[in-house]
Amino acid sequence: MKNEIEAMITDITATTAEAEDYTGEDGLLYCGKCHTPKEAYFAEGKTCFGRDRHPTDCDCQRAAREKQQAAESRQKHLETVEDLKRRGFTDPAMRNWTFEHDNGRNPQTETARFYVESWETMQAENIGYLFWGGVGTGKSYLAACIANALMEKEVAVCMTNFATYSMTLPPALRAGTNIFPAFAATPC
Repeated sequence: MKNEIEAMITDITATTAEAEDYTGEDGLLYCGKCHTPKEAYFAEGKTCFGRDRHPTDCDCQRAAREKQQAAESRQKHLETVEDLKRRGFTDPAMRNWTFEHDNGRNPQTETARFYVESWETMQAENIGYLFWGGVGTGKSYLAACIANALMEKEVAVCMTNFATYSMTLPPALRAGTNIFPAFAATPC
């Protein structure tokens, strides 16, 4: 059993040489592509299971690992953003209402961009924006631009419209009169 464990440890701590790799003057295995060490010595006088060296990434292995990690991180980010958008919008078309797709005609676009750029402060100070105006003036579009940009920062956003929200109110309040007290009791 002891020999099996020692053999396993030796396999784990050994560096696998590729055909183009070579041993340098310092006794370490070097990569034949980038010519940097694939092994490193332990501190002087230190050993691990009788070995004086351990595997390490050469420059090209490190670059490949970092590239792989970046791709995995990017994929995870994209999946998170897609999930936030799927759950955050009542209308899937709003997923494409972004600052990048904006025609630039609405003068409030810069104000909306500022809100996103200053999100941490806006959130900490509990600052919100209220857009008002006639039908077709871009209020919902700007709100969706803000929502999309925040979702790209992995901030959860729930965007809806008044018609959809009003359907969550009790029927007696939907019939008319004064609905504003209900907003204090209705969760978003």
